[in-house]
Amino acid sequence: MEKIENQQINYSIIIPHYNIPDLLARCLRSIPEREDVQVIVIDDNSPGHKNYKESIPELSRKNVEFYCSEEGLGAGHARNIGLKHAKGKWLIFSDSDDFFVDNFSEILDEFVNDNHDIIFFNDSVCDSNDISRVYEYNGKGHIFKKYKATGNDVYFRVCYTEPWGKFIKRSVVVENNIKFQETKAHNDLLFAVSVGLNSGDIRIVDRTLYWYVIREGSLGHQKGSEPLEKVFDRIIAWNTTQQFLNEKGIKSSFYLPIRPCIKVLKTSVMDYFKLLAFMRRHKMRYICAFFDSLRYCYLRKMKKDDRLRFENMLIIEPLSETQINSD
Repeated sequence: MEKIENQQINYSIIIPHYNIPDLLARCLRSIPEREDVQVIVIDDNSPGHKNYKESIPELSRKNVEFYCSEEGLGAGHARNIGLKHAKGKWLIFSDSDDFFVDNFSEILDEFVNDNHDIIFFNDSVCDSNDISRVYEYNGKGHIFKKYKATGNDVYFRVCYTEPWGKFIKRSVVVENNIKFQETKAHNDLLFAVSVGLNSGDIRIVDRTLYWYVIREGSLGHQKGSEPLEKVFDRIIAWNTTQQFLNEKGIKSSFYLPIRPCIKVLKTSVMDYFKLLAFMRRHKMRYICAFFDSLRYCYLRKMKKDDRLRFENMLIIEPLSETQINSD
């Protein structure tokens, strides 16, 4: 489906969707209907998706392209479909339940000719049912804090692990053949880290671009224990990311796949050992994961030292004060 022809596309906005049409419509309304903005919606085989063009008026906008994936393989697969259709100079991602700030169009105008490979922004958080209910949360403030303390942009390149909240030069993705993992969880982790480390100069803008929505039942905010199949996918994603970081010479103080393991350990020791067995079957460092889990629990409980935040797990030499001041 091609709606945009013979014109300069500056931005391609890619939105995977599954079965939340009202929230998808809200997301689309936050995007300006401009000729230089290509909006790509990829539905992951939602019930009733064949009627969406009639029931969601925003899908009929001139700059919106709507594709359906009949396989139902998750957001990673949907995003990869979006990448195939993207034509813009910049790539922007959004989840279908989130939305952009009111002055989004002005931000697009401001940065359209920027020469950096990635522009990182901040985000804010609100409730899905009542967007006026804003959570006391400083967005990516923890990454900004690390960056300001060290002057090292590796924290943004590696630890800003979501695809949204940033402008990405499409050439970086195309030239390095970067794709999303097609797992049911954490499909975007390796993509974000790969884009960050394969980019040239980056720009960091401490302004809100994006409203991240807290929605009960969403993949990132499910209450209670998660099905082990999804935890397996999280372990796979963190393990491949660990391997990629090792190839790039970036070390960590913990074995990264313990991140999903620790959450399971807090609720079920039996399930935790099932995760270790899964890691052993897939030739991962399960012994390292076991001892790193014990070490983390000791630091957490005895020393009140929360090192499991991603940026605290990396071993990165801080820049000197002179280097920081010269940036």
